[in-house]
Amino acid sequence: MPKSDAAMALVITPVKTTLRQLTMLLTLTMGSLLIARLWQSDLSVTVLVDAGRGTLFLLLALGLMGTQRLSLIITGLLCCAALTPLLSGDSPGQPTDWLALVTLLLCAGLSLAPATPPTNEEPR
Repeated sequence: MPKSDAAMALVITPVKTTLRQLTMLLTLTMGSLLIARLWQSDLSVTVLVDAGRGTLFLLLALGLMGTQRLSLIITGLLCCAALTPLLSGDSPGQPTDWLALVTLLLCAGLSLAPATPPTNEEPR
């Protein structure tokens, strides 16, 4: 007997939902901090690029409110750009760099986590 599309949809557990909301909040905070850096330092190319990245983080935070994995993957890829100052070891890095590292770990974990199939509890 064929199952309906609604029954074939994947179930998202409350733990995954909570971790996804935490990822969304970290992404939103990171975007806000990167944009706020415009008012804290002199205008330069790097500050403007960081503000542009912050805008992308704000838009991706909206996508993280959903259930699709594409926004997780794109957020993780954008967080990879913040790893270069941390890997160079010259400075301890900005707070946004450390937020990007935590967000990258959460995005990788959530996107690699197996999807939970729905339970087939039919009344008899």
